[in-house]
Amino acid sequence: MAATVLGCPIDARLDTRIQRMITDLREAPSSVARDEIIQLIIDMTDASFKYHFVRPLKGLGVGFATRTSIDVGLLGAMRVIRSSLSRVVGHLSDDQAVKLADYLADAYFPGTADEPPRLS
Repeated sequence: MAATVLGCPIDARLDTRIQRMITDLREAPSSVARDEIIQLIIDMTDASFKYHFVRPLKGLGVGFATRTSIDVGLLGAMRVIRSSLSRVVGHLSDDQAVKLADYLADAYFPGTADEPPRLS
C-alpha cells in the first residue's frame, strides 16, 4: 500500500547537505562529526516548522506580536530538540549512524515537490 507523505520544499543548500550526509554516513560513518548530523536534523526540522506552521500564519495575516510570540516558542522547542538529539546522536555507534542514513533517506524525496501551493 502506498503511503501518503507530508513534506516541505527545501533550498538547494539543504538539499545538497542531506544528500552528502546520507552518502557520508553510509560510506564512512566514523568520519562524520556527530555535531554535523545534529545540525542537519535541526535544519530539516526548522524548514518543516517554517513551511507548515510559520508560513500559514503569515498568509492568514496573524499580527506581528503573535508571530513574535510563536517564533520565541519555536526557538524554545528547537532548543529542546537539539538537547535531545545531542544525547542520542552524540553517542551513536557507526552501525547506528549507517541506519540513521536510511532514516534520513526515507524522509528525503528529491525532485518530488511540485510548486508549493499559493495561499491567497
